[in-house]
Amino acid sequence: MGKGVPGGAQRFLKKTDSIDKKREAIFVWAFFAALVYGVVIVTGTLTSGFHLVDDWEFAKYVDWMTLEHYSLWDCLREAVGYDLTLRFRPLYYINRVLMAYVFGINLTAMSVVKAAEIVVTLVALYYCARQMKCHAVYAALFSLTVMVGYQSPVWWKLGPQESYDMMLFAVGFFFLLKWLSTDKRRYALSSLGAFFLMSVYKEPFILLLPFAGLYVLYDGMKGKRVTPALLWETIRKRFSYLLTIGIIFVVEMFLILFVIGTNNYSYVGLDESVTLDQYVQVWRAAAGNNLKWYVRFGVLMGLILLTYWEHVKKLGWEILLTAAVVLPQCVSYSKTALEERYILPWVFGYAFFFVIVGCTFRPLSGKRRIAYMLCLLLMLAAHGRVTLREARYFTYRGESIRTMLDATLDLVQGTDKKVLSCFAPNAEGNKTMYYWFRLHGYDEVFYWEEDENKINRSYGPREDEQADFADIDVVVMYNEEDRHWCYEPGLDLSDFTEKKCGTITMYVRNAKSTS
Repeated sequence: MGKGVPGGAQRFLKKTDSIDKKREAIFVWAFFAALVYGVVIVTGTLTSGFHLVDDWEFAKYVDWMTLEHYSLWDCLREAVGYDLTLRFRPLYYINRVLMAYVFGINLTAMSVVKAAEIVVTLVALYYCARQMKCHAVYAALFSLTVMVGYQSPVWWKLGPQESYDMMLFAVGFFFLLKWLSTDKRRYALSSLGAFFLMSVYKEPFILLLPFAGLYVLYDGMKGKRVTPALLWETIRKRFSYLLTIGIIFVVEMFLILFVIGTNNYSYVGLDESVTLDQYVQVWRAAAGNNLKWYVRFGVLMGLILLTYWEHVKKLGWEILLTAAVVLPQCVSYSKTALEERYILPWVFGYAFFFVIVGCTFRPLSGKRRIAYMLCLLLMLAAHGRVTLREARYFTYRGESIRTMLDATLDLVQGTDKKVLSCFAPNAEGNKTMYYWFRLHGYDEVFYWEEDENKINRSYGPREDEQADFADIDVVVMYNEEDRHWCYEPGLDLSDFTEKKCGTITMYVRNAKSTS
């Protein structure tokens, strides 16, 4: 544990690793809960409301169950059935419909649950590292490396699937490690259950199943000379688990490739219409943006490890396990590269190598160990700054939208005034307007189509109904402070008064003169 660690640091590591398991558990849960809830409460994401993105679906399901009188079963069937014509993520929509059924459009309550998912994920990742014989400090560093950074918006965004799926993967991997160390069947079953639920929540996480199978083989052969006889003995000993993992993987990949199809996965795989130079440009941009700290510090840490080349050559299994996580994710997102939430679960492979393997790499010592640990800490600090910046923007944007929604409703509720929503091409913004106002007793929202220079309803039973701009009383749109802003609508707003609501701007038609 402490080889090559300076005396003071070595004493600290021994002291922190000597506390009993109960006290350690209390401290770990308290630390991660305080961290996550501290961030979402202090930055205000917890109460920031709608964001004109995926959370519009909650309003839709509440609309179905209240105004359209769908039963819970009808709502589940409709949501899951429709998604299965496009994607393979049934558990995701089951979860979303149930959340809407329980909480309505109380997004604060949903945000509390979302933060709890992150706490469980961090704790599970910590105990995965502990099961892999990592010191408590390194285990915490591993957990934080996976979950803190440009991917941190999954702490508060209610749309992305990655937070829930990362939780399921971490829990499944923890039970896998427990099974390998104790050989108790209940841990194997718990691991398989978690991995199955993970695989039906979002498709890229299916690609983690081969990693789980490889880890079983690695555990059976680590420290030994790999031979066909040893490989077969390891497979035979763990055959039921490996077979189940393999069946889940093969069946789900078959469904995606040959039943559902891949046409609706815009980020997936190679495309003849995309040139090699375009692929290079996309990944170069990612390396200088969302992945920049992983790339920069990864290069430095890699160079430090390479100074022990003779020892690094013996890390074949560890490199294979890392590649089993990293490469499939890179291929999956080859057209768009890895950004924000898509960094999960790729970063698990990165952290597995540079934290789990790197920090326990026995030859690493002296000044090189100090430099290596400093790289990890500086990378975490840089990603912590990113997390706080993204949280503050998310809150500001949510407060802007809430101000606009409330102010608009005050102006039009109980009247025949008409609202024009100009959030296209972000259809989710327009859908938020449609369902939110319906749930608040108002149904006179129209939508601007820039390309066709047309105003119509777009949604609901009156979707073909059009309106003249002269009949519009309130116009709402993004301004340049919003990341979704991309153009100024071609509308004559000279007869309107501008009211800026943070990243959203309202235009209210001036009262007509009575003289």
